[in-house]
Amino acid sequence: MRSVTHSSKDARIDLRVNITQKALLEQAAASQGKKLSDFVIGASTEAAELALADQNRFSLPEDKMALFLASLEEEPVVIPRLRDLFNRKSVFE
Repeated sequence: MRSVTHSSKDARIDLRVNITQKALLEQAAASQGKKLSDFVIGASTEAAELALADQNRFSLPEDKMALFLASLEEEPVVIPRLRDLFNRKSVFE
């Protein structure tokens, strides 16, 4: 996972939460010996990294990975209807 760290803090995010959420966040931060802002930044950064990792990483069992990699080496299958679709003028043009 990539780590997003910068030495200077030159950007600001303002958040509004309800009193229950704030109390929960403060309690969790205190349980880890962190300031509230450090806890929220760390937790939200980790959540963002996980959300983005799901978009560009995947894992498979060894046998399925072998099949996947072998399929990448195969000749492409021609699908006439798909080729026709790509040859059509885009609706956005």
